[in-house]
Amino acid sequence: MILYRTKGIWKSHENACSTAAPAHPSNRENGDPFCLGSATLLTDTTVTPTTHVTAQNTLPPLVLPIEHGMRDVKGYGAVGDGVQNDTAAIQQALDDARSDPDLDYYGRPAAVYFPAGTYLVDDTLAWNGCCMTLQGQGIGQTIIRLVDNAPGFNDPDNPKAVISTPTVGGNRSFRQNIADMTIEVGANNRGAIGISYVANNSGSVRDVHISAAPGSGLVGLSMHREWPGPCLITRVQVDGFDYGIVAEHREYGPTLEHITLRHQRIAGLYNGSNTLAIRNIESINQVPAITNAAGNGSIIVLSGTFRGGAADESAIVNQGYLYARNVVASGYQSAIQSGDTVVPGMSHAEYVASAIVRLFDESAERSLHLPIAETPTYVNSDLNTWGAFTTRWYGDTAAMQPLLDSGKSTIYFPHGAYLFFRPTVVTVPATVRRIIGYSSVINRGPDDGAGLTLHIEEGSDEPLIIEQFGYGVRIQHAGARPVVLKYGNYHYTSEPGAGDLYIEDSEVHSLIEVQPGQHLWARQLNNEDLGGTRTRILNNGGAAWVMGIKTEGAGTVIDTRNGGRSELLGTLIYPVVEFTDDKPQYPAFVSTDSSMSLIYSLSVYGELRNYMVQIEETRNGETRRLMSSEVGTLRMPLFVGFSEPVQNQTPQAYLPFIRR
Repeated sequence: MILYRTKGIWKSHENACSTAAPAHPSNRENGDPFCLGSATLLTDTTVTPTTHVTAQNTLPPLVLPIEHGMRDVKGYGAVGDGVQNDTAAIQQALDDARSDPDLDYYGRPAAVYFPAGTYLVDDTLAWNGCCMTLQGQGIGQTIIRLVDNAPGFNDPDNPKAVISTPTVGGNRSFRQNIADMTIEVGANNRGAIGISYVANNSGSVRDVHISAAPGSGLVGLSMHREWPGPCLITRVQVDGFDYGIVAEHREYGPTLEHITLRHQRIAGLYNGSNTLAIRNIESINQVPAITNAAGNGSIIVLSGTFRGGAADESAIVNQGYLYARNVVASGYQSAIQSGDTVVPGMSHAEYVASAIVRLFDESAERSLHLPIAETPTYVNSDLNTWGAFTTRWYGDTAAMQPLLDSGKSTIYFPHGAYLFFRPTVVTVPATVRRIIGYSSVINRGPDDGAGLTLHIEEGSDEPLIIEQFGYGVRIQHAGARPVVLKYGNYHYTSEPGAGDLYIEDSEVHSLIEVQPGQHLWARQLNNEDLGGTRTRILNNGGAAWVMGIKTEGAGTVIDTRNGGRSELLGTLIYPVVEFTDDKPQYPAFVSTDSSMSLIYSLSVYGELRNYMVQIEETRNGETRRLMSSEVGTLRMPLFVGFSEPVQNQTPQAYLPFIRR
């Protein structure tokens, strides 16, 4: 038994493994773990050096235009001098026009701006409803500091957060964003949580540093409430606390990237039953860097460096499902302990804590290992190169195309709600490098295609970055220019010859077609079609790398054809609907004379609410299917199906995967 140490968020996790799979996974209660055989430790021990992109203690102040449109906390009386208590003023800014906790704020987003300064607080900062952005001016520039000995923060058995996002309707806490700031917990606050975070479908904690005074603080970033994810945690550093990051519950699959954890007292990252995809994590600790505590907890780790350690501890302690690639430890007894087995070695190129699944014997016993590109960024601090979209009235769109043609490199929408009632297609020239919405939404009329459509056809090697739109933007990707979609909700279409596509913490509720030769890199992608059977990603001869996807509905998740290559690294497939004989049946994944590797989890509640066919693979006219009834688990530890010649790696050792 692993004890997770106190009431409220802490639980004990009994780990039991059934050896008999049911006739169909949907005939059992979700989350009952089943063994998938032996662990696989691959022979190639070459580990690629990792360059960690992490938050720094202080960054230059973020440059924002004066007309950004967000609520400035200083306009509500906050001072930010590190002396005055600013709790009431900040809370007033958060409460403005949000007094009704039962109101739907989806179309009425809010954004609160914290200029550089140190804001003292002595109580939890919270708000009503979805769709809230807390925007700072940079790590070390904007500091929210919990005072020493804050009332109610010193009891670990009754934890209390400095910042707490709401749980809206259980899983409707959409678009909750916290960006560009430092959260500090003062002395003698043993029960303090830096950020208690829930976001659904899209939402992020990005470019944030969370720290606690020595001996103070319980959890830096806690996702212990129902139901965290899908969401993105990126470029976050946590110093101190008992736990750096905590995740609980089976849904809905947070994605983490560029994480630094230092000087925790119990564990760097603790996962109960959730399914996490993590890339580029660095831990400097004397305790386990990662603890995957529950038998049905699932963790993917790509590129991890774990320093410090203890002679009687492993860097990763796993009791559930684990896939680890390119991990290196020093100071620990080993890099990985899985069940009761201490896995030999301080570094692993690739490790799977369960048997690899294949439909064709000639498939390689390793993941596809597609090249990974970082999401591009563009910042021009010269505000003379920025241009604002302004309207004379609600629904005025006349200025859009002239603004794009003005030669300005950064186009921004001051925070608010806009109306593009009729179909409005504008062409984005190569001179435009970035379009920012500042959490704005764009409403539309009832006609098909109404709203704002950005047509990208002009070629350029410089990516076009589109970010921070709550909804209402359509993308027509017709040219060879790379496109980046971040922190929002978009509709995307592509044409042959389209440039590479990057997606980060976004909802894209349309078919994403990866054209021949096109690359897709997606981090935290939410793509749902609850009432239909639309395919989510059609890889038509390109390369699709996806870390963290969440779907709902009955359609195929990824269809790979025409020699395409698709690599899925988590997290959650949630069919929701019933699969009955009177409805068309679609496999969750399809590959036709192509290549794919898949790691994912399923959430299934009730009979017939799972795909009947998990994977369908065709090679040279022969089709084979992996049925749900053959899998006997809701976790796919690693499926591989390679059509191109790949040098197989014979497993070095099969280590028993033991659960207590």
